[in-house]
Amino acid sequence: MENSKWLVKVKPEQVEIERLMQDAGLTQLVASLLLQRGISQLKDVVDFLNPGFTALHHPLLMKDMRKAVDRLHEAIEDEERILIYGDYDVDGTTAVAMMASYLEGVGAQIKTYIPHRYDEGYGVSAEGVQWAADNGFTLMITLDCGTKDFDSLQLAKSHGIDVIICDHHLPEAELPEAYAVLNPKRSDCGYPFKELSGCGVAFKLLQALAHTMDLPEGGVLEELDLVAISVCAALVELRDENRIMASQGLKQLKKRQRPGIFALMRAAGIQQAPQSIRDISFTLGPRINATGRMDHAQRVVDLLMETSETRATEVAREIEDMNLKRREVDEATTEQAFAQLEQSDPDAFCTVVSGKDWHRGVVGIVASRLIEKRYRPSIVLSEEDGMLIGSARSVDGVDIHNALEKCSELLHQFGGHTMAAGLSLKVENLELFKERLEIAMKEQLNNEPPQPKVHCDQEVKLGDLTLEAFRELQQLEPFGPGNPTPLFILKNVQCLRAPRTIGSQGKHLKITIGHPESDHPSIDAIGWNMGHKAADIKKWTHLDLAFTLVKNTWKPRGWENRTELNLHLRSVRESGKRQED
Repeated sequence: MENSKWLVKVKPEQVEIERLMQDAGLTQLVASLLLQRGISQLKDVVDFLNPGFTALHHPLLMKDMRKAVDRLHEAIEDEERILIYGDYDVDGTTAVAMMASYLEGVGAQIKTYIPHRYDEGYGVSAEGVQWAADNGFTLMITLDCGTKDFDSLQLAKSHGIDVIICDHHLPEAELPEAYAVLNPKRSDCGYPFKELSGCGVAFKLLQALAHTMDLPEGGVLEELDLVAISVCAALVELRDENRIMASQGLKQLKKRQRPGIFALMRAAGIQQAPQSIRDISFTLGPRINATGRMDHAQRVVDLLMETSETRATEVAREIEDMNLKRREVDEATTEQAFAQLEQSDPDAFCTVVSGKDWHRGVVGIVASRLIEKRYRPSIVLSEEDGMLIGSARSVDGVDIHNALEKCSELLHQFGGHTMAAGLSLKVENLELFKERLEIAMKEQLNNEPPQPKVHCDQEVKLGDLTLEAFRELQQLEPFGPGNPTPLFILKNVQCLRAPRTIGSQGKHLKITIGHPESDHPSIDAIGWNMGHKAADIKKWTHLDLAFTLVKNTWKPRGWENRTELNLHLRSVRESGKRQED
């Protein structure tokens, strides 16, 4: 990140490190990282390093769970028609596929429904409810949506449809009229863990159902592969139950891939199952999302539920084509958004850009690109028939949802989280909205513009970067929000060869670093989207690097597989140019 402040965590007391090393049989590196993450007691260490099923909370601790599971059980027994309704993103589609697959397996009469992103919009749509009424559904389960859909749920009630909401979005002061509202963020819900994904809430309902119907819990646990994908995509914190479900779900993905997931990986040219949350982020997540962005997300639900390998292969190829198209649209829209950014006030606290008929499926991605370019909360809007519809993305320390609430009377619709939101407004309200949003941002930040921060764990020496050290770090996986990949600092190293750019249009940076007089081997470092730094680095005698450690296995032509470590750069600066606390 440009002009970023490096924040280095306080190193734990050596006596505490040695205590944990002795009590838990850990290396110094792992013990110190655990202490920095607030994990100091032996029981907590054991639970963290061995995330097992026994630590999952009982589903009946969730408000309305008994009511919800009894109604679902009744519907199954009476052969009622049940509609599984979910959002069009990764969290929603994985939840629908999981819920539908499991309920089909226990004899339920189910159909799935995903709203069309552009025709129906986010959440429970009136069109979807009307379709349910016209087709004789008496129970509807909403997944990753429903908490704020007051009008649509009132319509469902008027048609005699009971609704069970499984959601994780922050509720309003009042809840919609529904038969049951399963949402751990409810103010009156005493569930011990509040940060489940939408698919995670659905999983708890299935756990409760298995208990009620006296079914083996193993059948429910097999669905954790989809929960792991949702946890990654929803950017929920990887602690407590999320850590357990992500860890066990990754094991499921390695052990048994659904035909649809297997086909998606092969269509992308990837020959092995995802090994980490990062793998999901870069492989499965974008492709699952591409269907909702470029076409209709019902197709990915069908793929995830597909049992025929032949049919799965056909659909996966179509989805891969959609993903390639999504990339093209993304690049073209990003270019136009960057052009607007260059003409905007560089001192503004928030970036807002808009374009005529920009593809709504990529506006969230483009907002993230704008943050990479200029570190500000960013909103990207598409103008369509007198309305502006788009997505907001935020930065550390800025609650974008709270800022939008301050402008709510100017918005037609909005909803989301601290770090991301969707919104719509009339074109004529845009300029006033920008003014009000800027005021809200300045109030929230006390007139101090946001500055990118790089949160580093500790400084290391070149000789510490070994395959053994990497294996030690793997004990802390899976990594993600709430349990980030350890970020280290190397100081005063040198480029042993001239820095070079790689990738399309030289977007990325590659350097080989080391100490010329040292016996320690050199190591390659990659800086994604940092190709523009190559010219500066050529002028610097010594560098400081903030990086994560990755393992790279490759096969030189005519040789056996070779495994080595690489650095993935988060930030690079000239040695002596400090900006850290």
